[in-house]
Amino acid sequence: MAGSSSALARFFRGLLNLLGMVRSVILNLLTLVLLLGLAAALMGPPGVVIEDGSALLLDPAGTIVEQRSLGDPLSVLGSGDLEGTRQVVLADLLTAVRAAKDDKRISALVLSTDRLAGAGMAQLLDLGAALDDFRQSGKKIYAIADSFREGSYLLASRADEILMNNFGSVDLQGFGLYQNYLQDPLSKLGINAHVFRVGEYKSAVEPYLRTDMSPETRENYSRLVGDLWRHYAGEVETRRSLPAGTLDDYIANLPDHLAEYRGNSADLAVALGLVDRIDSRHALADYLREQIGSSNDELRGISYRRYLATDPQPAAFANDKVGIVIAEGEIVDGESGPGRVGGDTLAQEIRAVTDDARVKALVLRVNSPGGSAFASEVIRSELAAFKASGRPIVVSMGDLAASGGYWISTPADQIWASPVTLTGSIGIFAVAFTFEEALAKLGIGTDGVGSSPLAGVGTLGLPLPETMAQAIQLSIENGYQQFIGLVAESRDLDLQQVDAVAQGQVWSGTSARGNGLVDEIGGLDQAIRAAAGLAKLEDYQVDVREPEQSPAQQFLQEILDSAMVRDALEPWLASLSTAGSSPLQVLQRIEGELDWLQVANDPQHRYLRCIACSGLEWR
Repeated sequence: MAGSSSALARFFRGLLNLLGMVRSVILNLLTLVLLLGLAAALMGPPGVVIEDGSALLLDPAGTIVEQRSLGDPLSVLGSGDLEGTRQVVLADLLTAVRAAKDDKRISALVLSTDRLAGAGMAQLLDLGAALDDFRQSGKKIYAIADSFREGSYLLASRADEILMNNFGSVDLQGFGLYQNYLQDPLSKLGINAHVFRVGEYKSAVEPYLRTDMSPETRENYSRLVGDLWRHYAGEVETRRSLPAGTLDDYIANLPDHLAEYRGNSADLAVALGLVDRIDSRHALADYLREQIGSSNDELRGISYRRYLATDPQPAAFANDKVGIVIAEGEIVDGESGPGRVGGDTLAQEIRAVTDDARVKALVLRVNSPGGSAFASEVIRSELAAFKASGRPIVVSMGDLAASGGYWISTPADQIWASPVTLTGSIGIFAVAFTFEEALAKLGIGTDGVGSSPLAGVGTLGLPLPETMAQAIQLSIENGYQQFIGLVAESRDLDLQQVDAVAQGQVWSGTSARGNGLVDEIGGLDQAIRAAAGLAKLEDYQVDVREPEQSPAQQFLQEILDSAMVRDALEPWLASLSTAGSSPLQVLQRIEGELDWLQVANDPQHRYLRCIACSGLEWR
């Protein structure tokens, strides 16, 4: 027995030594990669020659975002993903398309969407407007993909020709808002959810109270989803010259349509006018080379990443500036990096803009479902201080500007929204869970003494005292009155008007303009021009303020921004991950599932959040 134990110990020691050697080799390789990346970033991109008649290849790989969130640099490298954790900044895409429009060397644009992982509909409309502008210059756009879904097809509909693999499909299913309801499992576990809210339609808390959607929420969401789908279908049908109702018929009668073409979805797409040409990948590549031209048997073109590295758009040198501050993500108390809106962090950014005398107007770009009421007020107060300096504020709403996202919009002189922005959700709530019944089922009792009836609040195993419940509800009602009061004052409405469109109801941008919550329909560019107009600026530069990054994040960003390094190293880093999910990716998914624990940090436990806004399903 002793001999076998000794052998086992030697085996594990050897295994640990081997693992240490492997770890050392991997760390040395990563160090070498970082050094090579730094050298390449410092030297700048190699000389890029753009031939006359080239096409711009627009192939966003990842999720389109307003502001890149790097997170932990080592986690990014460890994930095997060197594409900024698969994030594509919308401004980069817009800059490339706008510059290519006026670049005499660029003759066409090829839009490839197979690696597009996701984007908000408002973002796609902004990019679509840039593509429309490019096409109006007389240059052609070709869209190509193995298959299309709602998001990629909305972009592709802007093209002169849509090319698709002959084994592909146009997979349209419509939009939906669904969520899980937890009343029964919470009851079975003995967990009591104490919900406090104001607003008949404040649905964020419904999952804890019901087993299904309330009639009020169903009414609100049905209107909202209908607004968004009508806009989507209208956009696509107009640009593809399809009869009104084509998409509704395509989805509702898909089995019948497929039966006509022996189940071949690609043939069906051509027959209905959804795509123009289907063929194999090789044949479609040959077709593009014929239309655009080739060099050394390759399509004559340049990727938008390499194109941006040539700095195709000259910088503006005007003295006056329009400042741009981005509020993207959940609003949380305190400080936070990109991807979340830390109340203190964003307030500091706004204060820096206020202190810059060259900034004559401010545009707040909001893409947030809300969050902490306290943090929202910290941000709103800082915006009010900017406005008190006599300079205008314009809010540009992206995909989401709801609840807390609307609260921080109230100081604006003008509010611009996309027709498909989700906004409103003017309401406030709090949720407290108690576990006295759950512990009792396990035979666990809780007892003790306190100096007052509230001394034990928050103790696991004690019920919520009625006096505390009353106090929380009064606080929530006061918060709601503050909310509608801010809206009434800023929108020049009376409280009754605001209350009628508040109560937690969520609105599309188009509907919000109709009920007075929004001034104009348009994207970020229109909002910037509006801000410049309010400040009476003719010559100005746009100053986008970014949150500070750590030295490690700045270092990694330099590497990510080097197209040469990224293109060369991404396949190698990807090979470090298994064919399935790496342990890091699994941990990241678990962290995402517990995300609500990290954002429930309002010091007064009051929340202005539109949970449903983040649950709109469309791909």
